[in-house]
Amino acid sequence: MSPKPKSLIPDTMVVICLHELGLWDRLCSLLQVVVPSTVLGESIYFEDPETNERHGIDLRQQVAGGIITEESATVEEVQEFQQHFDAVMLKGLHDGEVEALTLLWKDRVPGCFLCSADQAAVKALVLVGMRQKGISLEQLLHEVGLRGGKSLGPQYLQERFEQWVEEAKVDRIEGRGLARWPF
Repeated sequence: MSPKPKSLIPDTMVVICLHELGLWDRLCSLLQVVVPSTVLGESIYFEDPETNERHGIDLRQQVAGGIITEESATVEEVQEFQQHFDAVMLKGLHDGEVEALTLLWKDRVPGCFLCSADQAAVKALVLVGMRQKGISLEQLLHEVGLRGGKSLGPQYLQERFEQWVEEAKVDRIEGRGLARWPF
């Protein structure tokens, strides 16, 4: 068996969306999926969009079965990473995103990408100079040949991702969101 071509860290919203679309298992078969410990605890159910029935998500069982990989950042690593941002930016980031960003920043999973549908997480990537480590769900699905893009909400689309990247570039130049101006 050849190695999977790309490593991916999804945020909680992306995990739930992929379950709603019925694409989670297929994506996990195509990519090495790395889930931060915090996201494991946050991604516990999804609602079927057709029936509105609630279904459980058991990522821990997938970790135990070797389907996905769990990674954890230490409290010290998270605190060190958070020092890059001002209080307003930190307030917009969820715990799972902070842990995912910390793992990328520490290069714990080389070659890994963050797939996020959250504006603050995408902006944080850019603010700390890691734009190349982010990908929209729409782009990811396209790259691996999975259909489902038409069912995606606007926060999952490449156009919105790029909008957030451009906003973050301006923020970085102007020092918004950062604890210290980078220039």
